[in-house]
Amino acid sequence: MDFIAHELSDIRANCSQQSSKLISCNATLVRIDLFPEQQNRSMTVCLRFPEDYPQRSSILVELKSRVYSDKLLAELTRLMDEHAKQHLGKAQALLVLKFAIQYLTDNPLCICLDEIKQLRQDLKEHNNVSQLKLRQRTSCVELTARGGQYFYRLTAAVPDDYPQQAIELRGQESNLPNVLLRYLNGQSREIARQCVEPPLRLGKDELANFRPSKSLYRTLKFCLEATRDFHLELCPICDNPVLPEKPETVVLDDRDDAYVERVYCGHLFHQGCLKLYLAEPPFPKGGKLCPAKRRHPRSDARSYMGKGAMTSTANKLDNNDNRCGIKLAHDRWVVSVKTAEARWAQKQARQRELEEVVDFLQ
Repeated sequence: MDFIAHELSDIRANCSQQSSKLISCNATLVRIDLFPEQQNRSMTVCLRFPEDYPQRSSILVELKSRVYSDKLLAELTRLMDEHAKQHLGKAQALLVLKFAIQYLTDNPLCICLDEIKQLRQDLKEHNNVSQLKLRQRTSCVELTARGGQYFYRLTAAVPDDYPQQAIELRGQESNLPNVLLRYLNGQSREIARQCVEPPLRLGKDELANFRPSKSLYRTLKFCLEATRDFHLELCPICDNPVLPEKPETVVLDDRDDAYVERVYCGHLFHQGCLKLYLAEPPFPKGGKLCPAKRRHPRSDARSYMGKGAMTSTANKLDNNDNRCGIKLAHDRWVVSVKTAEARWAQKQARQRELEEVVDFLQ
């Protein structure tokens, strides 16, 4: 008992630092909060002394936390147990506490361990050639997403107050067309923002109940899936791949018919195909609908049309019809039905005039 009493005295003298706070300290239980000033990184360590401690048995460790995953707590408990067993016959409480503090300090990404494991599992399931690298020293996750010969690379920095604050995305680079690079950059930031900021139109009760959620997995999963699928997408008009097989042959001139356009329903078109489709009849009253055979999994339509418009569009489609059927809309293609009809009529009139001239000359 004298040995334990002396060890308890050392614990009281050394556990009043910034990284730890002593809650309970007696022969029955030692309870200490690690990083008490950082609620999103805090962890509680409970230590108990077995009867034959420290000669034959090591100190008993139990970890509790509201922010770290159960898998992390189980793994860290195992490591602390092994560390304690290496010091049988000696005071072990301060040793295992210092070990835990050092582990959490050296591995800041352990706050998002579950998300990282899920991302790696996704890569494995899809036999993806994408890569995920961890930079513990800078608390960053580096992702290189690949689809065919195309890639999208970015770095996600995990802030100290994660998940209350969203990850910071930086260092984006890609060999995809600029229109798709801008989409990936903008949408990934928006996904991360939505995880920590409540929607503008929320009732008081909903706003009071809003809690920030983890943003790493959701954001990087989007980047992985979108990059993986781009090179597989077919133009809904000509049914040919939108992107060429080799990135170096991508058309950069936004006046070229092969230039890639992305519309708000999420589908990709060749610019020439889209122009032709929008310029030819019929011209329905509500505007032309996307002719794609199925809805796009990453559509922007809900955000720019609203939930009511989406429901209305869906009701117009047959229940067994999986076509997209969403109104075609794009920043560069805002044309009213009357304008489209007038342009078509003018084009037809010119064509008839040319045919009459040809007939006269013949």
